[in-house]
Amino acid sequence: MNPETPRDPEKRESSELDARRAKLSPEKRALLEKRLRGLSDAAAEVASAGPAETRPEAVAAAPLPDLAPLLFAGESGVSPVPDDVWRTLVEIGFSEAASLAQLPELLKDATLEAWLDRQAAAIIGVVLARLGLFQQTGEEHSADELIRNQGILEKHRKVLRRWLETLADEGLLERRGGSYAALEPIPPPALAAVVPEEHRAYYGENLPKILDGSKHPLEFYLPDGASKSVEASYREQPIFRYCNGIAGAVFAAQAAALPEGRRLRVLEVGAGTGGTTASLLSHLPADRGIFLFTDVSKFFTDLGAKKFADSPVLHSRELDLERDPEAQGFPAGGFDWIVAAHVLHATKSIHTTLAHVRRLLAPGGVLLLLEEIRFQRKYHFTMGFLPGFDSFEDHDLRPFHPLLPAATWKRELLAHGFADFATFTEPGSAADVLGVDVMLARADSSAPEAWR
Repeated sequence: MNPETPRDPEKRESSELDARRAKLSPEKRALLEKRLRGLSDAAAEVASAGPAETRPEAVAAAPLPDLAPLLFAGESGVSPVPDDVWRTLVEIGFSEAASLAQLPELLKDATLEAWLDRQAAAIIGVVLARLGLFQQTGEEHSADELIRNQGILEKHRKVLRRWLETLADEGLLERRGGSYAALEPIPPPALAAVVPEEHRAYYGENLPKILDGSKHPLEFYLPDGASKSVEASYREQPIFRYCNGIAGAVFAAQAAALPEGRRLRVLEVGAGTGGTTASLLSHLPADRGIFLFTDVSKFFTDLGAKKFADSPVLHSRELDLERDPEAQGFPAGGFDWIVAAHVLHATKSIHTTLAHVRRLLAPGGVLLLLEEIRFQRKYHFTMGFLPGFDSFEDHDLRPFHPLLPAATWKRELLAHGFADFATFTEPGSAADVLGVDVMLARADSSAPEAWR
């Protein structure tokens, strides 16, 4: 080690990050960090620190110093959403889900999931073997011990616990209280063979460096500082075509049911690159609505303003859903619909997040929720390392990862001011195998202020 390099892994990661950052396009770094499921503080850093020519050109959206006149003027709002409209939304959601669940590409992806699970277990085994761990039957380690003795960063504790749990689920480790013991040397040859030799070498070399902070996760994902368009990925991958297709159909039904003279007031939180926005916006008539595109990062609100500059109904503004929304200028009860696509899980507390969402919704308003509902093992090597994913602190609700099944979302929503709930992914369907769902919830009649 260079004598000038800090020995503390956390400090070493910080001191080396600036040198490594130059390898990555600031825009692509921000896109990847955010849209691979994090409300990432790093996105804001990139937006401010990157060269101006690499950042999205800021577009002057209509100034919104005070949202109240915009949201409450005249005949604004459609809440409470009537029972007959709610039933129509649910029926259309089920119908669209049933149709999109048969997409050939979606079915094909679902058939690969079991193989990807097996491969993920093999990769974890390869990495632990590279570290010299669990190479003897009965060899026992705890997460605390591994962090202390292997130089693994404390911020990767949840990653490490998920790895050990995966190998226990695979029948390779035995849980012994807070420790894990090898039932055989890891990985067994048959499991290691699932991963091609060149991939074993790549993962075995790079993942230990991410664990100890000597390599940034983005260097692993983007070794040459380049990638395919993350935005296109979120729009075109079969699973996101499924989610956005259902969302678009349900939203179109709501827009078609607008009462004469009324405007639909829509808030999208954590909108990112606008992959879901694009499937909704075209359904909102120019003179019949307002669509507020928000994100925790100005980088993405600028990006959304530029991308949807031709829309007469879209405004962009920053919103941190983990902070008091009224203190940020968002009035209680100001929205008929709130859209949250792959974002609510990436917060510290589901309780706080849902209380803020409910406070922003008018009584009888609708929440459109798109979420990953199950931790897929492939996430170990994608979003599992990225900022935001492991920010959750409600460990009684989410002990190992931030994702919740639909049944838990239903329970939490009904406990936070919602009266009705629908989920559109059928158990056993390809979308269910891939671990995603589109959900709809209607707020009860309680006053938004009750959720302060």
